[in-house]
Amino acid sequence: MFLSSRAIVLSKVRHTDSTFIATLYTEQAGSVAFAVRIPKTSRATIKPQLFQPLTLLTIEWDNREQQSLQRLRNAHLLAPYTTLHTHPHKAAVSAFLAETLYHALHQENNGNIFSFIHHSLLWYDCPEGCFVSKSGYVVPKSGNVDNFPLIFLAQLTDHLGIGISAANGAPLPYFDLIEGEYTPTQPPHLYYLYGRDALFVHTLRRIAYPTLHLLRLTPAEQHRALRAIVAYYRIHIPDFPKLRSLDILRDLLS
Repeated sequence: MFLSSRAIVLSKVRHTDSTFIATLYTEQAGSVAFAVRIPKTSRATIKPQLFQPLTLLTIEWDNREQQSLQRLRNAHLLAPYTTLHTHPHKAAVSAFLAETLYHALHQENNGNIFSFIHHSLLWYDCPEGCFVSKSGYVVPKSGNVDNFPLIFLAQLTDHLGIGISAANGAPLPYFDLIEGEYTPTQPPHLYYLYGRDALFVHTLRRIAYPTLHLLRLTPAEQHRALRAIVAYYRIHIPDFPKLRSLDILRDLLS
């Protein structure tokens, strides 16, 4: 069956001397792995440069459900980025988010998830941060966007059906990572947050992209919050592994 779709690049690995495997999250079919031939000339229609982490594409392919690897017919940039692949900090964040999404979305096929990720990446790409209006236009907005991955991953839990519950009033002292909610007493296991770390969850659930610049965290606090969210993903998503890019991002933040 011939399909055309918007897509987001999640990973790219060498397969043979002449091909690489690109895993894309598509709006029409969820996560799809493609065997892509490495071109021998610059005139090739599908260029390897298109498959950097989180690149937004429009693609066409003949979908054969009995095959684990599909073949691309066409691939074109959907929305070229301004800073996502050129700014050192954003490039590291992009690699981390791409690895996270690769493992979080392998069983998902939801157009709403695609739209959320698509709009979020366009927002993050703006040099000073942006706001995506109701009409879909990207409107520049000044402010610090260093904490974008925290807000993005917290909001993504809602789209994955594993939403993190915010406190209705003042947050209780413990946040249970297994139950995804606050509790007044220490949970009978090791997977919980306490004190200021638990308060991070409440703060993340109350901040949206346009007010992201109001969130002030030290690099150490950023990393602890990221580790907590990744731990939540590992608990609630089957076979979610330890992320290699998280340590790289930690080194960059420090």
